[in-house]
Amino acid sequence: MIGDIIVVDTCVFSYRFKGHSLANNYEKYLEGKTCLLSFQTLGEIINWALKNNWGDERKKLCMQVIDEYYKIIHSDNEIVGWFAFVRTVRRNRPISVQDAWIAATALALGCPLLTHNAKDFENIPGLKIITEYTA
Repeated sequence: MIGDIIVVDTCVFSYRFKGHSLANNYEKYLEGKTCLLSFQTLGEIINWALKNNWGDERKKLCMQVIDEYYKIIHSDNEIVGWFAFVRTVRRNRPISVQDAWIAATALALGCPLLTHNAKDFENIPGLKIITEYTA
């Protein structure tokens, strides 16, 4: 099962939803996988909708896409423990709260994190990062 699941970072979700050209780079990693979103990513998406005054149709479409292609992973005691771990191991190079929750989700599930922002997740023991970003 673990090889069949992947946590999708907010940036990759955004590329896919907006039809950004970078989305094409990530499709091969998602084929045949159960795609997961952290509750944190869902919060970021809803924040975008509110902040940018999305109309009802765009909000509805976004939620349909999420419902059809993603499973939301909500926080539990294990994810909270991993969150504390991530924030602790990155204390000398702070990580945003948002990214720490997303990393914690992948760590708790023992699956890779698909992101275009790999630098945000560097030096987290046990976290497998998949990216197409090249400097």
